Amino acid sequence: LKVNGLTVLALWDTGSTSTAMSPNCTDLSKAIVFNLTAPVTLQLGTIGSQSKINFGTKSKVEMPGYTGPEYFDMVNIDRYEVLIGTLFMHRHKVVLDFEKNCV
Repeated sequence: LKVNGLTVLALWDTGSTSTAMSPNCTDLSKAIVFNLTAPVTLQLGTIGSQSKINFGTKSKVEMPGYTGPEYFDMVNIDRYEVLIGTLFMHRHKVVLDFEKNCV
């Protein structure tokens, strides 16, 4: 997966509906960041664990079968540069093949 021409380490997260990018990846890929007019609550998987999303970016995504702009929430992500959620996967007909260990 490439974002703005930069090959990134992506987490294909079937437990999330969000598509997010780390601040570090935003800098490295030279993504244009904008303030959200209203912060969005990011609900995490544990009780009482949440954060606010204050920034977003629209960046060019390249992967087999699709090249085009995508919106990303800007979120502090540990170990990965982008997180790809189920809405993105459904929209672009992504198939996770656990037998062949590929996307």
